[in-house]
Amino acid sequence: MSSMSMAFRSLRRRKMRTVLTVSGIVVGVGMILVLLSLAAGTSVRTTGLLRNLTGAEITVVNSTRPSFGGGGGFGGGSGFGGGRGGGALGFQLLFGTGDPIGQSIANTIGNMSGVYGTSPQLTITGYVNNSTAFFYGVDPNTYSSVTNGINIVNGSMLSSSSESNQIVLESTFAANLNISVGSVVTAGPYANSTELANYTVVGMYSSGTNFGPQTRSAYILLSNAQSISNQTGKVTEIYVKANNPTDVSQITSSIDSSVSGVTAISSSNIANPASTLSNSLTTFFVVIGLVALLAGAFGVINTMMMSISERTREIGTLKAIGARSSQVVKIFLSEALLIGLIGAAVGVFVGILASFALPLFTGSVSASNFGGAGTLFSGGISPSLTLSNILLSLALGTLVGVLAGLYPAWRASRMNPVEALRHV
Repeated sequence: MSSMSMAFRSLRRRKMRTVLTVSGIVVGVGMILVLLSLAAGTSVRTTGLLRNLTGAEITVVNSTRPSFGGGGGFGGGSGFGGGRGGGALGFQLLFGTGDPIGQSIANTIGNMSGVYGTSPQLTITGYVNNSTAFFYGVDPNTYSSVTNGINIVNGSMLSSSSESNQIVLESTFAANLNISVGSVVTAGPYANSTELANYTVVGMYSSGTNFGPQTRSAYILLSNAQSISNQTGKVTEIYVKANNPTDVSQITSSIDSSVSGVTAISSSNIANPASTLSNSLTTFFVVIGLVALLAGAFGVINTMMMSISERTREIGTLKAIGARSSQVVKIFLSEALLIGLIGAAVGVFVGILASFALPLFTGSVSASNFGGAGTLFSGGISPSLTLSNILLSLALGTLVGVLAGLYPAWRASRMNPVEALRHV
């Protein structure tokens, strides 16, 4: 009879004790799977929240001109680097705005691994109602999602589905020109020029300051900015947002190494806290789960030691008829392996069920405890089951069972057959 068959028969003879022992592994594995799922879900939610709350982490500009300061220039956009601007050479040198680059580079970067999205922008100088202005030509389809948009205080942001000649003015600029939403203004590269065109004011935004170039700025469609400046297919910067803030450094390096003629400027003040928070939560949950597994391991050890005590006669008989110590070890390790496998399998099943049920339970509890405010908490706990976490939990449960059986198996193999047979 094989050691596995003997181990299975022994566990089946002591059904209640086996069930109680396996239960310890089930609880530990189920708990660690739920906690790992919670950590993964929290990490996903945190990453998504940071992505929605923050702007682009990377700004790509022409490498032939200097880019002073992490944000570059006088701002305007709400992505990292904001709006950069200036058509005149002196203004470019002062604020570090580079020469235009190809708009197609945005598509190249967008196809890179880890990139959530890109948004090209062309920053130029021009005139609105014969007053100097700084135009930010943007793509409304990507700008808000990549840079987190601008602070609209009246009206709306540009829309690709509306008329082509739209403009969003900085609120202080609009007030100085006595312009309101719905007004029609003239805009172009030169004052009092035949190249001026009519633009409808669809919104106003706050730049957060009452002085500086920001207070003379406006947003227009990228195609309009390219037409005004006669730079079709060109942009001055490309904003890049990562899927995960922790990938910013890697994406920045990839852009610098694979895209010629550009420089990628990144911000690490978002990536580091996000990575630290995610790692801390994962470590915390894993430690709690391992403590539960450790408690289950003591249950296995206790059961195996009791089994040795009760089976002293059997062990003595086996050794008396020629069984080697290694064979005795195999029998008891097989029992421990079976306990670990069964406990891990059932624990994973329980953990999966608990992971699916937990959001429903926490949502109903929150709603009942907090009344109308319960909707703020509903679904706040959202575990994320992954194959790697399931396999890890299964492996840990099995490993704990085997490790817990090492000492009892060794004790059994060291038993003196003469002493053991005294119990006959």
